[in-house]
Amino acid sequence: MQKSQTICQSAIAAHIFQDSTTVNYKLVKLQNGTFSVRSLAEGETFHPVIGPAAEAETLYVKQLALPERIRASREPFIVWDVGLGAGANATAVIRATENTPCTLCLHSFDRTLEPLRFALEHASQLGYLSGYESTVRNLIDCGTARVRETLRTVHWQLHIGSFPELLLHPELFREISPHAILFDPFSPATNPEMWTLSLFSRMYQLLSPNRPCALATYSRSTMLRVSLLLAGFHVGRGHSSGEKEETTIAANAPELIAHPLDRRWLGRARRSTSAEPLMAPVYRQAPLSAESWERLLVHPQFSSTA
Repeated sequence: MQKSQTICQSAIAAHIFQDSTTVNYKLVKLQNGTFSVRSLAEGETFHPVIGPAAEAETLYVKQLALPERIRASREPFIVWDVGLGAGANATAVIRATENTPCTLCLHSFDRTLEPLRFALEHASQLGYLSGYESTVRNLIDCGTARVRETLRTVHWQLHIGSFPELLLHPELFREISPHAILFDPFSPATNPEMWTLSLFSRMYQLLSPNRPCALATYSRSTMLRVSLLLAGFHVGRGHSSGEKEETTIAANAPELIAHPLDRRWLGRARRSTSAEPLMAPVYRQAPLSAESWERLLVHPQFSSTA
């Protein structure tokens, strides 16, 4: 299908998006033959095992049941794409709405556009941007893009800056409380400020209690899961993805979680040497504190089970 020409909504701060290089990234060929993007500065490869398109589809689109939830929504469906990176997750969500009557509002957050620019320059090798190159170009140039077709409308909004700092301004998020969150920053060892308890707590506080929201992420670490629980989320075991036997899904509505963590997991968490949430944006590993343990015990997910 020919995608409609994207429409530049404004040139807000367009100069911010003009000066950048892509020398910090390179293409890498994965074992399955697909290509991905590697950040030389961070020393990490995006979607390193099964590739960008397959991981985005498995970990986010299918796990969060986005096609079904978007189709059933009676209001514009809002998605937060936390860690835009090279754009694989965002374009997978947009692609999932093809031939679906819907309005999708996609909000992408990142501190830089470099990997997305790099991906656009290498779109033919990467493949996953196919059909949406002009949409991505519009997002880069204007900070916003739109896809309009007979059945669907997609509004794509870019938010450049520090995500933890943006969350300190709740007024910015009042009208965009999400139905789904794709949480895909670099790892805690590389990017600890994106994995603190305070960040997850602020995210949870910005959710609408009347709007069920699910969050998916690639990590299955005990530290992450404890952080999400203490922030207020219900947390469960997520789908396998590549070499990962499990990922993590969290939600403000327990019915969105098929396999919630149980008290056996709680016992393992208590014995873990790396379970205490990050209280500051500095990576470290530590067992659960007495305070964190007591808070877990009274979480509704566990206090209501035998």
